[in-house]
Amino acid sequence: MRFLTAIVLYLTILFSFMQQWLLLTVLAVLIFSFRYGAVALIPLAFLVDGYFGNFYSLPLTSMVAVWWYLVVEYLKPKLVNFR
Repeated sequence: MRFLTAIVLYLTILFSFMQQWLLLTVLAVLIFSFRYGAVALIPLAFLVDGYFGNFYSLPLTSMVAVWWYLVVEYLKPKLVNFR
Protein backbone atom coordinates (compact mmCIF):
# COMPACT_ATOMS: atom_id res chain seq x y z
CA MET A 1 0.00 0.00 0.00
CA ARG A 2 2.88 2.33 0.77
CA PHE A 3 4.31 1.81 -2.71
CA LEU A 4 0.97 2.62 -4.32
CA THR A 5 0.63 5.79 -2.25
CA ALA A 6 4.12 6.89 -3.28
CA ILE A 7 3.33 6.35 -6.97
CA VAL A 8 0.05 8.24 -6.72
CA LEU A 9 1.74 11.17 -4.97
CA TYR A 10 4.59 11.16 -7.51
CA LEU A 11 2.18 11.26 -10.44
CA THR A 12 0.11 13.92 -8.68
CA ILE A 13 3.22 16.07 -8.42
CA LEU A 14 4.02 15.56 -12.09
CA PHE A 15 0.58 16.22 -13.53
CA SER A 16 -0.32 19.07 -11.18
CA PHE A 17 2.98 20.81 -12.01
CA MET A 18 2.40 20.40 -15.73
CA GLN A 19 -1.15 21.77 -15.40
CA GLN A 20 0.18 24.66 -13.24
CA TRP A 21 -1.90 23.76 -10.20
CA LEU A 22 0.80 25.07 -7.92
CA LEU A 23 -1.04 24.79 -4.61
CA LEU A 24 -1.70 21.08 -5.19
CA THR A 25 1.90 20.65 -6.36
CA VAL A 26 3.31 22.26 -3.23
CA LEU A 27 1.07 20.20 -0.96
CA ALA A 28 1.96 16.95 -2.72
CA VAL A 29 5.68 17.79 -2.66
CA LEU A 30 5.55 18.50 1.07
CA ILE A 31 3.78 15.23 1.83
CA PHE A 32 6.00 13.21 -0.50
CA SER A 33 9.23 14.78 0.75
CA PHE A 34 8.71 14.21 4.43
CA ARG A 35 7.14 10.79 3.99
CA TYR A 36 9.32 9.18 1.31
CA GLY A 37 12.31 11.51 0.88
CA ALA A 38 13.04 14.21 -1.64
CA VAL A 39 15.73 12.45 -3.64
CA ALA A 40 13.13 10.98 -6.02
CA LEU A 41 12.00 14.48 -6.97
CA ILE A 42 15.35 15.34 -8.58
CA PRO A 43 14.96 13.01 -11.62
CA LEU A 44 11.37 14.20 -11.98
CA ALA A 45 12.58 17.80 -12.07
CA PHE A 46 15.18 16.95 -14.73
CA LEU A 47 12.51 15.30 -16.86
CA VAL A 48 10.16 18.27 -16.48
CA ASP A 49 12.96 20.68 -17.39
CA GLY A 50 13.73 18.59 -20.44
CA TYR A 51 10.08 18.47 -21.44
CA PHE A 52 9.76 22.24 -21.30
CA GLY A 53 13.17 22.80 -22.93
CA ASN A 54 14.71 24.62 -19.99
CA PHE A 55 18.20 23.26 -20.57
CA TYR A 56 18.74 25.88 -23.25
CA SER A 57 18.53 28.51 -20.53
CA LEU A 58 18.55 28.02 -16.77
CA PRO A 59 17.08 24.70 -15.53
CA LEU A 60 15.36 26.31 -12.59
CA THR A 61 13.14 23.35 -11.68
CA SER A 62 16.13 21.06 -11.35
CA MET A 63 18.02 23.58 -9.27
CA VAL A 64 15.03 24.05 -6.95
CA ALA A 65 14.67 20.26 -6.61
CA VAL A 66 18.30 19.88 -5.53
CA TRP A 67 17.90 22.79 -3.10
CA TRP A 68 14.68 21.24 -1.74
CA TYR A 69 16.46 17.91 -1.25
CA LEU A 70 19.15 19.62 0.82
CA VAL A 71 16.55 21.49 2.89
CA VAL A 72 14.52 18.35 3.57
CA GLU A 73 17.58 16.33 4.56
CA TYR A 74 18.56 19.14 6.93
CA LEU A 75 15.09 19.48 8.47
CA LYS A 76 14.09 15.81 8.77
CA PRO A 77 16.27 14.96 11.80
CA LYS A 78 15.24 18.16 13.54
CA LEU A 79 11.54 17.39 13.07
CA VAL A 80 11.95 13.78 14.23
CA ASN A 81 13.65 14.96 17.43
CA PHE A 82 10.95 17.58 17.88
CA ARG A 83 8.24 14.95 18.49
